[in-house]
Amino acid sequence: MKTLRCFTILLLAVLVVSSWVPVPAYAKSSIDTPNTSVLPKPSLGRLRVTNRTGGVVYIRFSGRRSYTFLTAGQGKTTFESVIHPGRYKVTVTALACRGHVEYKRYVIGGVVSLPPIVCRGKRLNNNPD
Repeated sequence: MKTLRCFTILLLAVLVVSSWVPVPAYAKSSIDTPNTSVLPKPSLGRLRVTNRTGGVVYIRFSGRRSYTFLTAGQGKTTFESVIHPGRYKVTVTALACRGHVEYKRYVIGGVVSLPPIVCRGKRLNNNPD
């Protein structure tokens, strides 16, 4: 009988002590925390160009990545956001003119604009006036 009483007291003591130990919670937090293993997407740039040549214009971005754009329409054209951030050499060639014009651009996102593309005396000129 004494053994049964000791066993009961010991069992009650273990139950009381175990109720004080914190229980791990497996519930999802109400605050969404971002996954740190996923890298943020870079802010992509988009090209805006004004074609005043009367023909097709090719624009090539050369750098860490390369992009080629083509516009056949007169006036202002804005392309989709596809240009990754970085330094680029931009080469503009027009079918209606001879030659090409080169620019240097640093893209960090947003809109990348080029001066209006104009033919002067059958040569490509970057000065619209």
